[in-house]
Amino acid sequence: MNSFFVTGTDTDVGKTCVSAALAKYLRDNDVDVGVMKPFASGYKATPDSVSEDVEILMKYSGANDPIHLVNPYYFEIPTSPYDASKQLNLEIDISKVIESYKQLASIHDVVIVEGIGGIMTPISKNYFVSDLISDLELSSFIVTGSKIGTVNHFMLTYEHAQQKKLNLKGFLVNQNVFAGYELTNLKHQIFGLTGRKVYGAIPHNPSFTIESYVENFPNFVDMSNLGLENI
Repeated sequence: MNSFFVTGTDTDVGKTCVSAALAKYLRDNDVDVGVMKPFASGYKATPDSVSEDVEILMKYSGANDPIHLVNPYYFEIPTSPYDASKQLNLEIDISKVIESYKQLASIHDVVIVEGIGGIMTPISKNYFVSDLISDLELSSFIVTGSKIGTVNHFMLTYEHAQQKKLNLKGFLVNQNVFAGYELTNLKHQIFGLTGRKVYGAIPHNPSFTIESYVENFPNFVDMSNLGLENI
């Protein structure tokens, strides 16, 4: 299966940036890319607004699919799906998410699915992002940040992925804070602890824009090892 899931060690580690950059790379190589953000949360600018993450994914993939397929669940409070469903008195139907994915997969060469929060963000009481990855039968990229404490978050994420027997395509690091681990050091730590290389480490940019991030992504990522050439 060519589609894949982008998960992370935490929220705000750059999953959307990575997903958008991968979508743009594939699109530039004449691949028909679909995108999906099953769960999104945050405050809407207007009643008709969609998630900013969803807008970014659709922009760089060039996809123009119905929002209800791309983003089946949007919660207007910044929290996990589990907590949002409790606070807003909503019911989450995982079969709706899986069916939406299947529809997108039927019309695109590849679908990039971006998770919410970290790999153990709860969707319901006994169902987490990692369970969704398993049910969608997708391989995944793990995205991590670089602040002090990241190695702990990364190893917890990696160990959980191993326990769930998830198929990992690779690791990508975003230097999301200036004060934190130096990138080469962090890459060496991850390799030493897991025996697996980090295929991309994107340096901190004090004048960050999503446009510059996507444009420069291939300069900092070993694209030849991500397995995208077979898509």
